Formats: sequence, structure tokens, C-alpha cells
Amino acid sequence: LKAVHAAFKNELQSKYGRLDLLVNNAGTAFKASDPTPFPKQTKPTLDINFRGTLDLTETLLPLMTGATPRDPRIVNVASMAGKLSQLSQPLQNKFSSPELTLSGLRGLIDQFEQEVYAGTHEASGWSKSNYGMSKLALIAATKVLARDYPSIKVNACCPGWCDTDMTSHQGPRPPAEGAKNAMLPATMANPPTGAFFKNEAVAEW
Repeated sequence: LKAVHAAFKNELQSKYGRLDLLVNNAGTAFKASDPTPFPKQTKPTLDINFRGTLDLTETLLPLMTGATPRDPRIVNVASMAGKLSQLSQPLQNKFSSPELTLSGLRGLIDQFEQEVYAGTHEASGWSKSNYGMSKLALIAATKVLARDYPSIKVNACCPGWCDTDMTSHQGPRPPAEGAKNAMLPATMANPPTGAFFKNEAVAEW
């Protein structure tokens, strides 16, 4: 995966020399009816929704810093399923700490995965949702990146429950309406940074 990300970065650099906007929209979720045991859903969900997204972002950051980018922005498509309140208060404090680093965040997510395998994650105050944890981690990463790269506007958003394959077309919101939550921080004048957008407005995490 890292080699693919590096090749993509090199292609962008060769063709354009810079990157002004990155929208991380890749994601996966196991259906509720999927018979795959919860622990076997953990790594694939975290790898795609959090680890892979963060690795791609870090690979592309050199194209978004320096003098050439024009008002660079990153929008991470997360979910209201990534709400902070799904964790115990001590874990909420760790994920929302202004001292949190990307390395520390990766360590927390690794700890969640290990506790899932050990069967102790619920007793330790972790979420009961792999998808929720992956999106919570992505929102946390958004806030860390916003602090670490003040020249880039880095925000996350929830598109809402949309009529897509991921929801088995049960969501009432048309995809075009959901996409407005990513378009807003991507295109608005003077956007915040480190914020979470929902229903086309900044919302609480």
C-alpha cells in the first residue's frame, strides 16, 4: 500500500507539482448481517478507514506545504458514528487531548485492536463498534494534523445517512446532499481548521 501511495504522490508531483485539495473519501463497513466475527472485522476496518487514510495523507503532505500550494485543504470524510462519547471518560480525554500526536494516536488504536483480540475492550472502556472507532480515530487525526500543519486547513465531515451501497440504500439522504458536507470545508471562504462538519455546519465531536 505504501508503494502505491508513493507512486501516486510521484505522479501528482510530476504532472502538477503541488496539491491544493485532498478529500479522503475511501471507507468500508461490515454489514450488520455479516457473519464475520467482530475481532476479524477490526483490522480490515481500521486499516482502510484510519491507517490507510493517514498514510496516504502523510505521503501527500509535502505537495501541500511550502510556497506552491494555493490555500491547501484536507477534508476527511468521517461519520457521526465516530462520536467521542462512545468511549469511557479517561479514553475520551486521551483522544481529545491537545497534546496528542499522530504516533500516540496510532498507539491508542493499536491498543484498541489488541484489546479486541483479548476480549477486554468493552471492560476497558473502548467502543463496541469497529467502524465507530475507525471514524473516531480519523476525526482525532484531523485535529492533530490541523495543529501540526497550520498552513493547511484540515477538517472532517459526516455526510449523513445516505442512499448508497454502504447503507444498502436504506439512507434517506441523496448522496449529492451528503457530499455538500465535504464541499463546504473544501470550498468555503476562510474555513476553520480542526473542525467537524455535519448537516452543513460545524458540529460537536
